[in-house]
Amino acid sequence: MFLRRLIGVLGLLCCSFGYSQDAKEILKKVGEQYGAAKPLQYKVTYNLFKDFDAKKVEETYAGVFYKNAQNDMYTKIGNTETLNTKNVNVRVSHPEKAIEINKPIPNYKGDLDIKALLEMCKIEKCTDLKSFWEITLKTNSFTGLPYSKIIVRVSKTYFIQKQVFFYNAPSNFSKDYRKPDSHYPRLEVTYSNFSRNPVSASVFNSQNYFTSSGGKIVLSQQLKKYEIVDQRNVANNN
Repeated sequence: MFLRRLIGVLGLLCCSFGYSQDAKEILKKVGEQYGAAKPLQYKVTYNLFKDFDAKKVEETYAGVFYKNAQNDMYTKIGNTETLNTKNVNVRVSHPEKAIEINKPIPNYKGDLDIKALLEMCKIEKCTDLKSFWEITLKTNSFTGLPYSKIIVRVSKTYFIQKQVFFYNAPSNFSKDYRKPDSHYPRLEVTYSNFSRNPVSASVFNSQNYFTSSGGKIVLSQQLKKYEIVDQRNVANNN
């Protein structure tokens, strides 16, 4: 649960470039890799540590990312699924037994939008370590980001291998409110098994989750008992 909250923060980032020319060029090519109108798939592992130098993993989630040539995207992190197509954005939380339906998000990149970090961070250094580059980012003041430092590892084929987030505020790991256990956590996100092979088109079919009939939402059989949160009407009324 705690790790899910931290992962959720990754979706709050916007877009720009930093001032380090080497890092800027590297990240520009990263953006081209991920933004290309080609299929892409990879695996993701999220490991949460209590402290900046802790060795023990406190919580972990596995995930996948799939994209087709039309830039429709599907991600799964633990037991939470997200689908973004040209027509709809769907988020399903199986632990909460809830499905949230939104308008599609333009230029959606899942939780991996490296360009976005650079509007709120400055590049501290960029190191060539032969088989990959390591870019260290320091967060700017008053950005609202919960990180003090972010380390990004980029392969020589311009795929993100790893991101490490160092949090700038303490979090309570205690399950007993009478005995607080506060630490400054570190989140490591590792990406692997990159492939341009397409996955089945059915992965990007919103009818896996719901259909509309007579203006009403009809959930698929496996989700029929889930709570529906339809944000599309809310957006229309604002």
